[in-house]
Amino acid sequence: MNIDIILFDGHDELDVLGPFEVFKMAEVAGADLHVRRVTRISQSIVTASHGTCYEPDGAYRLGADVVLVPGGGWIDRDRGVWRETQKGGWAPLLQEAAWEGAVMTSVCTGALLLAHAGIIGTRPATTHRLAWDDLAATGARVVKSRVVDDGNLVTSGGVTCGIDMALWLVERWFGRRLADGIAEGIEYRRFRPEGDVAQPATTSSTDFTRPASRATSTSL
Repeated sequence: MNIDIILFDGHDELDVLGPFEVFKMAEVAGADLHVRRVTRISQSIVTASHGTCYEPDGAYRLGADVVLVPGGGWIDRDRGVWRETQKGGWAPLLQEAAWEGAVMTSVCTGALLLAHAGIIGTRPATTHRLAWDDLAATGARVVKSRVVDDGNLVTSGGVTCGIDMALWLVERWFGRRLADGIAEGIEYRRFRPEGDVAQPATTSSTDFTRPASRATSTSL
């Protein structure tokens, strides 16, 4: 299983590094997964919202089994997700990944980038509490939960919720024992699925509908 965490200037550090550490620990423990942090085009250094600078693992290319979109910058209408939504460059790439069957996931306001790319539609989803109204305005059915699992669309709330989502995905694919072991290793108290996660849908709502044209994201 290949997981791509997309990067752009202004993303929130923990939105990326929290899930990244969980997935890397699963990989080290023997899970059949590989996680990368990727930019839209080749970029030597990425600067996160609080000033952290680091080198990405490479440029995005179609083919990952899971695509994770972090948040950052939306609430302040600044850089990060807000700017990427206005630019529209990620929208066709995310659409294509969804059409090809990738599980599309987000942390915090990363859900807004998915929503404006036409990927969420009217499906259940969550985001940072300060952006619930903005997500609802796109047509999504906002669920006020830390993690919402709708099959091939998995979204999570603000910042630390990305760790909950990553642990839940590890459990979903590789078992609870591994997920609980990782949580214990990072001394993180898990939020149990039965109380805080909407379980995977069992209807055709988990299928993405390919639009007639590959429109880019809609501006607010």
